[in-house]
Amino acid sequence: MTSSIMLHLSGRFDVAAFRDFAESRARLLGIDMTPQRLEGHEIVFLLRGAHALVGMFIMACVIGPASCVVSQWREAVA
Repeated sequence: MTSSIMLHLSGRFDVAAFRDFAESRARLLGIDMTPQRLEGHEIVFLLRGAHALVGMFIMACVIGPASCVVSQWREAVA
């Protein structure tokens, strides 16, 4: 099953490090990730791919790189 999800992350981000991390994980999982907003306090991605793999991507982002802290996240069907 394919999912289209808008992922909203709030917290404290090193934007370049987080983007590199997310792009790497998206490639590994074979999902389409389109950045919608990349700021030091908020990151939003549009995700498309197999439902289970999108879920794995979201969990990877919540844990994220060491230089970033995700304090809240939410998902919305896109």
